[in-house]
Amino acid sequence: YHSALDRYVAIKILHPFLSDDAEFKERFEREARNVAKLKHPNIVQVYDFDYDPHGESYYMVMELINGPTLKDRLLDLSNVGQHFGVADTLAIIGSAAEALAYAHQRNMIHRDVKPANLMIDEDGRVVLTDFGIAKIVTGAQFTSTGGMVGTPAYMAPEQGMAEAGDERSDIYSLGVIMYQMATG
Repeated sequence: YHSALDRYVAIKILHPFLSDDAEFKERFEREARNVAKLKHPNIVQVYDFDYDPHGESYYMVMELINGPTLKDRLLDLSNVGQHFGVADTLAIIGSAAEALAYAHQRNMIHRDVKPANLMIDEDGRVVLTDFGIAKIVTGAQFTSTGGMVGTPAYMAPEQGMAEAGDERSDIYSLGVIMYQMATG
């Protein structure tokens, strides 16, 4: 509960090892500001970001989405041998596509579009989460340990080949999600 805002919020804490990275603070602040500028009903709203010296970690304060992820919904349907119908698939993908189009028009690429980053609130609103987190954490395509950023099952081929990708990579990932929703 955030008393100054008089509402419940979600807090994303980034791993403390990032505080050892000299470039991270600048990158975090720049990208967090950019993500916070995205004001779209289908993109999670970022309210605040900062560094906690006691916990030695960076954090973001965001809108709390009261509802499951699309990943959870897909799993529930799969467990009973079902999948999304055409109308629901088109509605969810359409909302996510609107969010991505809005962000892409502002030169922001998500880089990790997957069912776990799409939430459905109690009113049925689809919300894209973790926008820009991959870029904030790494600043490039690779992590500090040399691993790729993203989720392989939803990655565009160019991302899997260590290329940065662009707006088309996000659209490719959304297409994979649509296929999964429609076919199970």
